[in-house]
Amino acid sequence: MKTSLFSVFKYYNLGIHCYFSDFSKFFVMSLKKHEEIFPKTLKEFGYGFNEDGKLRKLDPATGEPGEEPFQFVVKDDQDYNQRHYEALGEVLNEHVYGLLETETKLYKLPVPIDTKAEARTHVFVSVDIFSNTDKLLILVHGSGVVRAGQWARSIIINESLQQGSMLPYIKKARELGYAVLITNTNDNFKVLNGKKINIKV
Repeated sequence: MKTSLFSVFKYYNLGIHCYFSDFSKFFVMSLKKHEEIFPKTLKEFGYGFNEDGKLRKLDPATGEPGEEPFQFVVKDDQDYNQRHYEALGEVLNEHVYGLLETETKLYKLPVPIDTKAEARTHVFVSVDIFSNTDKLLILVHGSGVVRAGQWARSIIINESLQQGSMLPYIKKARELGYAVLITNTNDNFKVLNGKKINIKV
């Protein structure tokens, strides 16, 4: 079968066009991803927890949590929706940290304690952590993205703080006279000046 020079050129030209077309789409998507700036607070995301500890959309009229639950799909773009969800999860980390301090009266203990350490994380402890020699409760979360005070991020978002966080267990433990230590094992590295640094204990 004879193949004309024109046919070969047309074939490769089409291939090159498709290649550059796909590359340009990838390049534009990458730029959009890097340019995205997500909210830094639950309120900026348009959410809040109601009295039952359930995440709900804020009512525009009152600014208080309404009846609408969390909505994963915010755009016709699955990748964006996932990044939006993950950004909300990062905000939830800080929110739960705050609740550990305000609702259960725990405080942050730096790890490692050495202030000269290049990278540090923290655990949460009760005020009697070093003086209570009778009872101690240590709570360890699972692997993945969860941080101190959480059992499961998805359960906090889709169900409630009571079901997805450690708050009820901590409150009960304190009522029963236990000292409490909340680990933060997934927070094991920091990025400083663009460089990943593992936290060494």
